[in-house]
Amino acid sequence: MPNDLPLKNKLPVWLKYFILSIPVIFACFQVHGLDNDFYFLYPTGEYIINNGFPHTDILSMHSSMKIMVQQWLNSVIFYFVYSHLGKIGIIALVYVCYAAICALSYRLTLTITKNELLSAISSAIGSTVLYYFFIYSRPQLFTYIVLLSSVLLLEKHAQTKKKLYLVAIPVLSLALTNLHAAMWPLLPILMLPYIAASIPVHIKTFKNEPCGDLLSLFTAFALSIAAGFLNPYGTENTLYLATAFNQKTISSMIVEMKPLSWGVVTGIEALFAIIFLMAVITLVLKKRSVSVRFFLLFFGTVAIGIVHVKGMAYFLLFGIPAFSYLLKDWEIKQTNTKNNGRYVLGVVIALLILAPACAYLHFKNSKYERSSAEYYTRLDEAISLIGDSNEVTLFANFNDGQYLEFRGYHPYIDGRAELYLAINNNEFNYLDEYYSIVTASQYYRTFVDKYGFDYLIVNRNANKYLYVSLVNDEDFEHAYESGDVNLFIRKTGV
Repeated sequence: MPNDLPLKNKLPVWLKYFILSIPVIFACFQVHGLDNDFYFLYPTGEYIINNGFPHTDILSMHSSMKIMVQQWLNSVIFYFVYSHLGKIGIIALVYVCYAAICALSYRLTLTITKNELLSAISSAIGSTVLYYFFIYSRPQLFTYIVLLSSVLLLEKHAQTKKKLYLVAIPVLSLALTNLHAAMWPLLPILMLPYIAASIPVHIKTFKNEPCGDLLSLFTAFALSIAAGFLNPYGTENTLYLATAFNQKTISSMIVEMKPLSWGVVTGIEALFAIIFLMAVITLVLKKRSVSVRFFLLFFGTVAIGIVHVKGMAYFLLFGIPAFSYLLKDWEIKQTNTKNNGRYVLGVVIALLILAPACAYLHFKNSKYERSSAEYYTRLDEAISLIGDSNEVTLFANFNDGQYLEFRGYHPYIDGRAELYLAINNNEFNYLDEYYSIVTASQYYRTFVDKYGFDYLIVNRNANKYLYVSLVNDEDFEHAYESGDVNLFIRKTGV
C-alpha cells in the first residue's frame, strides 16, 4: 500500500477542521478539574526536585516501606506547571495534550485508510468517547501521545519501508518508561503486530502486502526494550506492571481495574459491543483479504479492553483505526468541493445535535465539579481542626489520603494502591488491611489501636463500618460532620 496513494473523500479544509474540532468543542463544555491522583503526584514531584528520587515512602505514615515512583517525570512536570500557573495551568496542559491526541488519532487513521472523511469521522468519535471516560490530569495523558506517535511511525515504516521512521521508537520508549513505567510494556506489545506482519509467510485470507523490514523492526524492538531499563529504578520499574496490578483487592476496589462487564462503566460496553459486532460481521461477509497487522492490532486491543476497563482507552486509540482499514474503500460519489451546499446542511444538522448534547453534558459536569469542590471544602474544614501535621497519627481513606498529603499530612493510605501491596513495598499488605476495614472483616478497634490514630477522617459511605463503630465509641469525639466527611478525635488520656 504505497504511502502516496490519492486520498478518497477529500473534504473542504473548513469542513475537515470542523469535524476534527468536535472533540475539542465537546471537551470545552465539560471541563475536568484536578483529578484526585494529582494530589499525590504534585508533592512527589516537589520532593524529587528538592531531594532527589525517593526509595522509601515520603507521603504516607509508612515511611519505611519501599516505593518506586514509576511516573516520576510526569510528577515533576505537574509540579512545575502547578507551581507557576496553578490549577488553570494543569487544566490547560490537559487540553494541549488532548488536542495532540486528537491530531495524532486522525493522522494515524488517515495514514491507514487514505480516506479523509472516514478518518475525520472515526477519529472524532473515538476521541470524544476517550475524553469523556479517560482524559484527566493523570500520567496516561502522555502515555497516549507516546503510543500514538509510536504506532504512527510504525505504520509509516510499514507502508514505505523507510528505516528512518523507526529511529524515534527507542527514544519514545525511553520517554514512556520515565513518564509512566506501568504502561511502558504496551509500547513493545504494540510493535508485535507489525513484526508479525513483516514475517514473509502467506496465510490464506490474509493480505500479503508490504509490511516493513523485519530486521529493522527487530532492531527497533530490541533497542526499545533496552531503553525501557533506563530509569531511576531500573529493572523493577520496567517490570512494574507485572506486580503492580495483579492482586484481587485492587480489582475489587478500583473500577478502572475491573474486567469489562455489563454495568461496570455505562456506555463503554455498548460502544465496545457495537464495534466488535461490526468487526466480526465485516470479517465474515467482506469479500477481501485482511491485513495481518490490523487484525492483530484490533483483537489485541479488544483483549486489553476486556481484561481491564482502563484498557478500553487503547481500543479507542488503536482498535478503531485498525477496524477502519476494512472500510477504507468506502467512498461518497460526486463530492464536488466547490459545491458546499450539502456540507453546510450536514454541519447545521451536526450543530443541532451537538448543541443540546454539549449543554446537557456541561450541566452534568458542572454539577459533578460543584459537588467535588464542596467535598474538598468539607475536607479543609475537617483538616482545620487537626493539629500540626508532624505530630499526629491520622487515618484517611483510600480516596481522601492524597489530598491530606497535598496539605502536608501523612495519612494511613492514599490512592497509590499498588504501593501498599507487600509484593511491592517489602513490608506489609496495607491495602488488604484497609480492605478488611471497608468490608468489616476485621474488628475496627484492633485496627485503630494498632496504629494509635489520634484523628480519623472517615467518609460515611466509603467507610460505613468504621463510621458506625466510631460514632458509638465513647473514646472518640465526633468533632466534625458535614455531608459524607466526618472527623473523629481520640479523647485525651485514652
